[in-house]
Amino acid sequence: MKRLMSRLLAAALLLPLLAVPAQPATASTPFRNPLNPGADPTMTYFNGAYHLATTLGDRIGIWSSPTLAGLATVPERTVWRDPDPSRNKQVWAPSIHRFVRPEGPRWYIYYTASDGVDANHRNYVIESEGDDPRGPYHFKARIADDGEYAIDGEPFVHNGTMYFAWSGPGRGMGGPQQLYLRRMTSPWTTTGNRVALPADGGCHEVREGPTGLRGPGRLFLVYSTCDTGKPDYQLWMKSIADGADPLVLSNWRQHPGPVLARNDAAGVFGPGHNGFFRSPDDTQDWIVYHGKTTSVYTYEGRTTRAQPVTWNSDGTPNFGRPLALSATQAPPSGDPWASQEPGATRSYVSAEQRHHFDRAPDGMLTHWWWDPVDRTVRRDVWGGPIAGRPVGYPVGAEQHVFARTPDGRLRHWWWAPGGSVRQEDWGPGLAGDPTGMVTANGQKHVFGRAPDGRLAHWWAEPDGSVHRDTWTGGDVVGNPVAYAFGDEQHVFARGSDNSLRHWFWFPGIANNLPGLDDWGAVGRVHSDPTGFAFGDQQHVFYRTADGSVEHRFFDHGDWALRTDNWGGAVVGSPFAIRQGQTQQVFARGTDGALWRLVWRPGGSVTADRATAGATTDPVALAWRDETHVLARGADGTLVDWHWQPAGGAAPTSWGGQVAP
Repeated sequence: MKRLMSRLLAAALLLPLLAVPAQPATASTPFRNPLNPGADPTMTYFNGAYHLATTLGDRIGIWSSPTLAGLATVPERTVWRDPDPSRNKQVWAPSIHRFVRPEGPRWYIYYTASDGVDANHRNYVIESEGDDPRGPYHFKARIADDGEYAIDGEPFVHNGTMYFAWSGPGRGMGGPQQLYLRRMTSPWTTTGNRVALPADGGCHEVREGPTGLRGPGRLFLVYSTCDTGKPDYQLWMKSIADGADPLVLSNWRQHPGPVLARNDAAGVFGPGHNGFFRSPDDTQDWIVYHGKTTSVYTYEGRTTRAQPVTWNSDGTPNFGRPLALSATQAPPSGDPWASQEPGATRSYVSAEQRHHFDRAPDGMLTHWWWDPVDRTVRRDVWGGPIAGRPVGYPVGAEQHVFARTPDGRLRHWWWAPGGSVRQEDWGPGLAGDPTGMVTANGQKHVFGRAPDGRLAHWWAEPDGSVHRDTWTGGDVVGNPVAYAFGDEQHVFARGSDNSLRHWFWFPGIANNLPGLDDWGAVGRVHSDPTGFAFGDQQHVFYRTADGSVEHRFFDHGDWALRTDNWGGAVVGSPFAIRQGQTQQVFARGTDGALWRLVWRPGGSVTADRATAGATTDPVALAWRDETHVLARGADGTLVDWHWQPAGGAAPTSWGGQVAP
């Protein structure tokens, strides 16, 4: 933790928003493997969502989620089922790629299929109708067909030219499976003679699943060896320098030994058949692969896992060792906003569903959710009565919601798949709306203003035990906002002098006591703060006395606190989210309109408005590549404003009644 000292405040300057740094901290939802129960995974990130495909046998399906953690619970979307019986069985190993064509960008899925006889496997490709990896698709071609068994084909680009790599029998001269290469003339055609690429592998029977990874000055071709049913199925690697011809065998370098292999201590066996994808902010490489939890020879139990790729000083990739399923990982850099940014809110995404919690006019805790499967809104009541506004966050497939009771107690509701809503009392001492976050160690944290103006803190351990302390100082008014920043906890609130107060805690802090510093802005903070962590920066927004939105942010890179004003004419408390690299603030306008203030990398802050305004303070969420803002409409119902990229929003009533 790099503590912000008050002496920095004298250096705070009115400057434009800094560019987002290239190495973000981990402030998004932690995840654990597996991501999917399937094998032979391929993954890409596009338009605000991860898109994953695995072997399904009779079809090609894609799972899409705005967060990596969400892939574990989202439904499959079937994108291709071939009616041709000569190629609609034993459908294996899809691989997703995007190429720009004269008619526009198109997605191509390369896969292996047969008529039910293994020896008749060939490589095929389907093409999307538009620029969406979720389809729809149409059949395009059989590709690189030499009249014999061929599987695991996919393209790579080197020196600006496309090549197709696949696995077939013979090692070019008889014997077990071998890798082959051929130049491509389009995403669905190849030309010239095939070239057999010799490849080491620690065993004799298989060389398959060749996948390209671009490194500094070189292309790395990572492939699987041994029988995938064996615990020793593993990844090996060859590489070629930029400028060298891949069809000249002597240009390839064989790297010794496996680059990803079984990890008995972690209970991971047979890691292989991988893909690569870039993090949402395009700063990290990640590997997706399948593995098993048994050393028994079997094709069953292979599940999809992901972990980051680092780069050695010599420019080679380092895949590390396959992680245990119990290992908690930070998500890819720039993983889109989920529930922990800016922390607990009334709206969040869970299992691809959009959820909102609010107080009804009769004081009951009411829950709305939108299901993408049937595209309908449902509503139920979780209990009550409550006072103020509730907040919540998902924890894996569970949903947790907190609210203040009329007598000032903190109440906790939670739901898990297959069960009913449960609740418990976390005790007295709450005078305002709660906020909170889930930390990487599985603790659930809740903060709120106590009756004496101090900051009250509750937390639950993974074993369910609830604890409480008070974070002293602050003289808080209104409602705080909290978020995680790596393994740190940060809370911001408005002081009685209308200043911005900041509490922080990190492992190893002196005496295990939270720190408190002053972010200044005395007399300027006239609303509850909102904010998030992004990259190596911490961002906080609030309404000033003149109704404009002010922004303070601390950059850990140069250790400076800065301030700028985003404009606007708003009332109430704003709400800020990060969506990819875009930062957005939403608030009610003094004229009844709903304002959106947006900053994108390389640009300045822009503003637009929706003419139909909210009658309560809005909250926003990112769902796939969409932005949704929810608040009470003029008729008292819950309204979802789907904000358009070019500006303006399309409102849809979710029904029910929300307390003013």
